Amino acid sequence: MRHAPSFTSGPLRRAALSPLQHGLDFSRPGIITPGLLRLSAIVLSAAGMALMLISLRPFVSSSLVSETGGDGGSIVNQIGFLAAGLVFAVAMMCLASRKVLASLLTPSYLMLAVILAYSVAKAPDPDSMIRAVVLTVIGMFIAFSTIALPRSERDFQIALLAGAAAALAMSYGGLVVVPDLATHGYDAYEPQHAGLWRGHFSHKNVAGPVMCVIAIFGIYLMRTGHRLGGLIIFLAGALFVLKTGSKTTSGFFPLSIMIVMMAGLFGRSGAAILAFLVTLAGVAAATLGSLYSGRISYLIEDLLGDRTYTGRTTLWEFSLSKIPEQPWTGFGLYNFWSTDNVFLLDKPFESAWDYRFIVHGHNNYLDIVLNLGIIGGAVLLWVLFIGPMFNYAKARKIPGNRKIADMFFMIIVFAALLSFLETFFLARNDSLWLMHVFAVFGLHLAARFRLGEDPFPR
Repeated sequence: MRHAPSFTSGPLRRAALSPLQHGLDFSRPGIITPGLLRLSAIVLSAAGMALMLISLRPFVSSSLVSETGGDGGSIVNQIGFLAAGLVFAVAMMCLASRKVLASLLTPSYLMLAVILAYSVAKAPDPDSMIRAVVLTVIGMFIAFSTIALPRSERDFQIALLAGAAAALAMSYGGLVVVPDLATHGYDAYEPQHAGLWRGHFSHKNVAGPVMCVIAIFGIYLMRTGHRLGGLIIFLAGALFVLKTGSKTTSGFFPLSIMIVMMAGLFGRSGAAILAFLVTLAGVAAATLGSLYSGRISYLIEDLLGDRTYTGRTTLWEFSLSKIPEQPWTGFGLYNFWSTDNVFLLDKPFESAWDYRFIVHGHNNYLDIVLNLGIIGGAVLLWVLFIGPMFNYAKARKIPGNRKIADMFFMIIVFAALLSFLETFFLARNDSLWLMHVFAVFGLHLAARFRLGEDPFPR
């Protein structure tokens, strides 16, 4: 049997570093002890996780017509995330392996960088586009750093537990201390949401999915020895999901768990991937397919009590009608919804929603093509969904990586299913987007490095 390659050697062996840390060489190693290095990496990773899950402006409410995708226009967020990005950049230069950083130079990531640069160059307002793209890239870098900085999988688990606990404490604490902010009040646009939990998040449609991800963290922690802490995180996250009142999110959550667990049940990653693709096709038929099939539409109404998915079908029909106007390159990143491309249209009296004042189309796939076109959209779909499937198959071939790969793929599966109802791609510092890209980078690293315990100790 061929052993997975070991990347730990030399004087670093005594520091018990993970393969991610191979290549570190300080000119005066005695200045900083291995213990202090390890603690610094755990603290930074936990802080990064908490920052992604909590943001710099918690308890800022919004409705479906005023969501801002992470409040990226806030001065507090702009300055705060720039400062955080600088801290993590310095930390990565000092604490992370050059091999890890070099692993990002893949064709798909480089093509994505070209697409972002093209979007900036062609933007009607380059200054605001640069700010938006910079915030998005910084968020992605922080997501990558939270995985790459810890010295071992055990340290990563500690950081993950601490970050998730901080987010749960913020949301549950908000329900006690500031219940008016932590729950939905009356909204003229969404009166049906009054009383539903949203915690420190801007909306229940963000709170529910992110809490699902936190519950997935709990499953991983339980499987890797943190039984009590993992169980508490799982139960707290799952309860919060139920209290957000989101039927689809509550349904996709256990479905994502069952899909990924099939890899362990059948002993093959292909079983989970096949189940994922079949489920993805089924959800596509149940959502976008309902626009073309009356039978599916009435079936959805029987199951959910609403064939329009809370008015989303109006947005999907409109999105599909606009894609042919700019099929190849799209309207530009962040340049369709909330712009004159929509504002200047006549009021749609015949539609359930006035889509002129909606900030996104509540469908990741349609909005990706609307913004980036077929060319850019194909690259982004590869980076966010297709590439991670291949990385998951590779990661599970490394025995020590199987549990952590399952966690990351569970998040990808959940995000892919939710993408038929929500939009969060490249959404600056939005928590749901950051959790998605966190899983993308996690599988990228798990496919290339051994993250878990070495099953062949030397």
